[in-house]
Amino acid sequence: MVNPTPNIRILVACHPGGEYLKRSSRINEYLVVTWVLLVGTGVLLVIDLHYRKPGIGVALGLMFIGVLAGFSVLVHESRVVRQLEYGRFRELFTLLSDGVIVMDPNRSIVYTNPAAVRMTGWYLGDVVPYCKYCQTRPLKLGEQRCLLAQSQDRNYFESQLLTKSGDWVNVGMNRTFLMPHRESKGRDMVITIRDVTLELQEEELRLTRRLTHHTWEVQEEERKRLSQELHDGVSQSLYAVNLGLDYLIKQVSEPQLRDKIDELKAQMNSSIDEIRTLSRTVYPAVLYSLGLVAALQTFAETLTTPELTVAYVTNMPFDTQFPTEVAVHIYRIVQEATHNAVLHGRATFVQIELERTQGTVTLDVHDNGTGFHRTDLHSTGYGLRNMEERARAIGSAIAIDSSKETGTWIHLSIPLAFHATQPE
Repeated sequence: MVNPTPNIRILVACHPGGEYLKRSSRINEYLVVTWVLLVGTGVLLVIDLHYRKPGIGVALGLMFIGVLAGFSVLVHESRVVRQLEYGRFRELFTLLSDGVIVMDPNRSIVYTNPAAVRMTGWYLGDVVPYCKYCQTRPLKLGEQRCLLAQSQDRNYFESQLLTKSGDWVNVGMNRTFLMPHRESKGRDMVITIRDVTLELQEEELRLTRRLTHHTWEVQEEERKRLSQELHDGVSQSLYAVNLGLDYLIKQVSEPQLRDKIDELKAQMNSSIDEIRTLSRTVYPAVLYSLGLVAALQTFAETLTTPELTVAYVTNMPFDTQFPTEVAVHIYRIVQEATHNAVLHGRATFVQIELERTQGTVTLDVHDNGTGFHRTDLHSTGYGLRNMEERARAIGSAIAIDSSKETGTWIHLSIPLAFHATQPE
């Protein structure tokens, strides 16, 4: 334990309790009794001097002895209380999670607590280096290098402090000054330091997630615009060309030319269907008009072909309402999982399950594809990371299990705060 130097005077206001409270109350009681004895002694002394009656001298002696005993008890109890206060002071500063450093005008440490030693490695007598900002900040004539010492109206500052091992630690610093001791003109500066590395990391994570959510919102808006362009622009233009082909085929009598126009019409109809499918994939309007349950049903039906079966299982009514943001994230997770199963896993069967069980909404996507090794789980590209981030955004952890024999299984459990509700 680091001992504070005796030339530091600090007043600590602690909530009294236990032995400290008992001793403090006892001092007040002894003080009252001592004052009563002292007053009684004075009265007896006056009577003895005036009347000179026998017996008063004996009583006066006893009262005087009582006064001496009272003062002795008071001195003893005061010392005990002072020791308790000092012990509470040492305990307080020893157990503080924040570091406390007291340094003289030459920045030499005259007091430090264990938390400060753990953070910086500096001990009593060491000279505290300036923080990273103060080491390079421009100075005006007469200014001190330390910003906290120079600026009287600045009580808090965040910077990086050099440790004794040569590393930098992110700290938030509060400062105050002690009164000058005896003939000393300089005042010791007290700095309370807190490691804010974790707080900075959490803030950076919050900003990253906020940026990610904003990116998703922009993506959805761009998907909507692109979907409308495909439906209202490209699709309508192809439909107009298809009408022109219908007109041409009525004007042509040559069989070979009519067959050629029929082939072009078939290709055109196929292109129109692909454009419409792409439009629904980019921006599923049914998701916003009818809800998630119906949108997943449409999604499964659209992707099902003779080569691929997408099965959809749910025990929830089609009019079940999800919060829009939650519905979008779940839909995109299903979309990404199905895309990976078909494109990378070469799956021929995908099953999507959205169910409410015991007050919990669960999502499961399973396929019969080739899967991938678990060791490659975090190195298989942006898709899986995107699904994990979307799951985290709705407060759910995502479980992914995959093997070359059983395909891939993805599971989400939606927390209570995001439960779907059926409209009244």
